[in-house]
Amino acid sequence: MLDWFEILNWYEQVLWILSIVSTFIFFYQIISTIIKRKPDKKRKYIFSNFLAFKNIAAFFSMFGWVSISSLYQGFGLSTSLIIGVLSGIILMAVMSVLFYFIQKLKQNQTPEATQNVNSIGEVISDIGRKRSSSGKIQIHINGVLKIMDAMTDFDHDVKSGTKIRVDSVTSTGIFIVKPML
Repeated sequence: MLDWFEILNWYEQVLWILSIVSTFIFFYQIISTIIKRKPDKKRKYIFSNFLAFKNIAAFFSMFGWVSISSLYQGFGLSTSLIIGVLSGIILMAVMSVLFYFIQKLKQNQTPEATQNVNSIGEVISDIGRKRSSSGKIQIHINGVLKIMDAMTDFDHDVKSGTKIRVDSVTSTGIFIVKPML
């Protein structure tokens, strides 16, 4: 079964082992990231997670596979290794930037209660009285018009088209609004 492996040069054997092992580690990291419940550490700068374990595993995976591919395309060992290193570094940089912006997107997803209280918006889908059913409101958050879930403590249903003022924001991000009379 491993006859193909035994006829390879020593450097090809090293690259194959490195590629396969690092690919398994990388996939394990990706799966554990998807499954895990606690959030990643907050990163302040774009390349602050450049040397994260996930990125290093991705580097070695990319390095190994690209180097093997380059060897089989007829490039020499040194050229193949240089191409592999460059592609691994490019992948690490792309992943760092991607994770940074995904994290920034997650941070901007839930509105802060203090900055949105007393904001004015408009109901676009009816809101049930005394929090009986939620509706949708249109409101400017950080200069961007967003559609958010909303409820009211008001005694009557708040109909679509009604101007509202944000009274508070729940811990789950639902806006508590009151109609502007």
